Amino acid sequence: MTRSVSVDRSVGSYLPERMATILLRSQHAYLVSNQLSTRINYLLEIASLHTRTELLGQAGLGRHGVQRIEKWLAFHGRRLRRNVESLDSVICGFGFRRSFFEDKSDRAGPVSVISPEARDRVLRELGAHGVRPKPSASRRMAMSESD
Repeated sequence: MTRSVSVDRSVGSYLPERMATILLRSQHAYLVSNQLSTRINYLLEIASLHTRTELLGQAGLGRHGVQRIEKWLAFHGRRLRRNVESLDSVICGFGFRRSFFEDKSDRAGPVSVISPEARDRVLRELGAHGVRPKPSASRRMAMSESD
């Protein structure tokens, strides 16, 4: 059974902060990056890695929240992963962003999918709760040498 999600222009292009936070903490977010600032830039990709069932199992997301995410994804030309699709197949379909191959002066910034204010609050909140990248090997070595 294929679900059809109509694109509601009143939903807007931004995902509510609460839903963005849930997606950034999800198990699939770490497949995209360990760095919070990178994950927030790839929020559409992170959301599209989830199935409807997986999102319904997330604390804080109910049926209406999942529908809101589906509409938000549809607004941006994306969709949730189908139950029969593997994570690998979805990840392979992401493609590279043009900015990786262009000169820095021509780089376009990532598409903002949550409001700038919400982005700042999410980064502060998750940073305050210890959702940070693991220290690099050189940083761990420097820390152990200082002991």
